[in-house]
Amino acid sequence: MDITQIVIIISLLAITTIIVVCGIYFVRLLKDLNITLKKTNLILDDAHLITDSVAKPVSSLSDFLMGLKNGFSFFNNLTRDKNKDD
Repeated sequence: MDITQIVIIISLLAITTIIVVCGIYFVRLLKDLNITLKKTNLILDDAHLITDSVAKPVSSLSDFLMGLKNGFSFFNNLTRDKNKDD
């Protein structure tokens, strides 16, 4: 064998080994990314449930307070009209 052929064979073996190692690393990286995305999705689902459970009572309280405000303004208008008539 010529020295050039030996260098080419060694280079090809080195490049093939590096590509295989990079491929294995890439597959492991994708598996870890998949696990991370699943956990992130669970966290986001929990955050959605928490925000919904907080938003509903706040919205109900806001509606209740707006109803009280409208009721007081209605009664103030009624009493104001009675005072104008007297």
